[in-house]
Amino acid sequence: MAKIKKISYGDILQVRKLISVVCNDNVMSYRRLFFLSVPTTYIQNFLYNVHLRKAPETYVISDNNNNLKGVISVKAQNGNPYKWQIKRLFLDKSAHEEGKQLVEYIIAKFGAKGVDTFYVCFDDTQTELTELFVKGCGFRMCSSEGLWHVSNINFIKENIDEKMFKPFKNSDAAKVADLFNETLITHYKYSLQKRKEEFYDKFIQGFNSELDFEYIIEYNSGNGIKAFLEIKTTDNKNYFIDTIVAPQFFEFYPEILSFAIKQIIKRNKTFHLYIKNRKYFQTGDIAEDFFCQNRFELLQNNVVLVRDFFKQIKQENKSFNKAVIFSGFEI
Repeated sequence: MAKIKKISYGDILQVRKLISVVCNDNVMSYRRLFFLSVPTTYIQNFLYNVHLRKAPETYVISDNNNNLKGVISVKAQNGNPYKWQIKRLFLDKSAHEEGKQLVEYIIAKFGAKGVDTFYVCFDDTQTELTELFVKGCGFRMCSSEGLWHVSNINFIKENIDEKMFKPFKNSDAAKVADLFNETLITHYKYSLQKRKEEFYDKFIQGFNSELDFEYIIEYNSGNGIKAFLEIKTTDNKNYFIDTIVAPQFFEFYPEILSFAIKQIIKRNKTFHLYIKNRKYFQTGDIAEDFFCQNRFELLQNNVVLVRDFFKQIKQENKSFNKAVIFSGFEI
């Protein structure tokens, strides 16, 4: 019978071996992440209130001979203790049944503490993962997110009114959350809508290695905002842009990207730029058309799967033979 427990330092050697078997890249990086999660997982298990469980938690599953078969890491969404993301999952070959048990354990454990939404994002080419989560664990598809490389900036506008861009403040979070939720396609709103706390300055949420620059564009009345822009980097070389744009304001999208690029050039004239496109936004298809017209390169398309704890649906599971690994992306 398989055994599931919180990770300990005694498991690190087996975790490293498992990662090296199913993944050739970033073995030391993953090992360090799991090593650091040992104390946080141990401490947070004494905290029943999910509001206090802000750091990643890691759990392992072993067979009767104490051979490690899988490891899973989960974390609460910043600003929303009732929404948890499955961040990483590593499974040994032919261990998909153990993978299902790990996921169900997480859902049962944290669902009992009040968590009502679990989500996971991974590359859409990993079809065995889709079957594991959808057919094995009752998750449902909630569209996808594309990561695009901005390989051409000929679209950039030279004359833009930079005064319409205002630095984001925590007092703007409610308006940004309203914009995000209003921009969602209707049938995705229940599972993907966000609270204002999810947009608070991330330094308020705890330590964060990313450097963020955030801006808003307000309506003239000041009662709402037209767009939200986030620029982030960890190394001043690779920059990531994330936007929320009201559908009726999307004609100004080139100006928004132009402003972002000019802000980056002020800091580094040589850089790589990437942008996220949420297909569950009303503007998702329009943005994709803009990217294609300007010859941006689609690097990765990540499916977004969601399970609402109180809407559990059992489906028949299939057998698998492939090893599984993924490191998730935040929505």
